Amino acid sequence: MIALVTPTGARPKQIELCAKFMRNQDYTGKVLWVLVDDAEPVTTQNISLAFRENWTIWKIFPKPVWRDGQNTQARNLISGMNEVKKFEDIEAIFIIEDDDYYCPCYLSVMMEKIKGHEVTGQVRTIYYDVVHKGWIRNGNMGHASLFQTAFTPARIHLFERVCKSRKIFIDAGFFKAMHLNKINLFEGKYLAIGIKGLPGRRGIGMGHRMDARMTADPEFAILKELIGEDYKYYL
Repeated sequence: MIALVTPTGARPKQIELCAKFMRNQDYTGKVLWVLVDDAEPVTTQNISLAFRENWTIWKIFPKPVWRDGQNTQARNLISGMNEVKKFEDIEAIFIIEDDDYYCPCYLSVMMEKIKGHEVTGQVRTIYYDVVHKGWIRNGNMGHASLFQTAFTPARIHLFERVCKSRKIFIDAGFFKAMHLNKINLFEGKYLAIGIKGLPGRRGIGMGHRMDARMTADPEFAILKELIGEDYKYYL
């Protein structure tokens, strides 16, 4: 079984698309999907417990609820990890962020990439702002963005420790704390794209504000090149 942990709340459009991308995954093994919804009203009610065959949907609702201006990411990730630790047969843990795009082969390819390693992730993240129609390629070569990261249960305590350290960028802190020979960072065709600009609760990472370095893509040509016909979800 693999585990997916998704912190969410006050992002109805994002979680709707995230559910669509997870439903389209070609991975056929058992999946535990932990949804950490910390907003009121909750926005995960449309993800049913009968979501997919071989998928277990596990929802938790941390308190106190999120308020505008707060950053509850670390707390919610730790809450999700506490649920994952209740299961003994987890092979890998994925951070699936609610506002990003995942291609149908994401989970299956990442499971191939993590073989023989404790952490894997794709570098040189692309962020795409669907409102301003612009994109930027990040220069992250020493770590993967959180939404492009998977790790084995052997590293769950390290991940929690980084979350508790109150680092703003958990992903960079996590990879920095890892031994290099335990990591498989890879390039190649993009399995996931950081999508920014959708309505709802604003994120804290790179790409959540229009950057002068972004390259304009007024006709969505680059987005279509990156994700194919799925670009229509963002029109």
